[in-house]
Amino acid sequence: MRFPCLSAMTLALFSLTALAQEADLPTGVEAPEEPVVVPEYQPDLAEPQVVIRGGEDEVIYEYRVNGEIVEIKVVPAIGPAYYLVPADSGGWQRTRESRTRVPSWVIFRW
Repeated sequence: MRFPCLSAMTLALFSLTALAQEADLPTGVEAPEEPVVVPEYQPDLAEPQVVIRGGEDEVIYEYRVNGEIVEIKVVPAIGPAYYLVPADSGGWQRTRESRTRVPSWVIFRW
């Protein structure tokens, strides 16, 4: 090894954090059985959101802007990914390419 002392210190640090996690809770404090969910939380609708829904046969990505679905990406277990976009006549239209435009600014160029 190149830095055996650094490796030993890293191992010691990880073992200390593991011991701290296993320590008992203070008296009178009980750990919840399930995660605490705050129902009043509402994400900021002004920012774009992506909701990912997994399934056995496919993964679905819902792209929302201002609370409305603007595009759905479907990634099946077998086959290429495709997009569902709102059609002009209502309903959804299946395409191979995304219509969502992502800003791409040049920050630095040399």
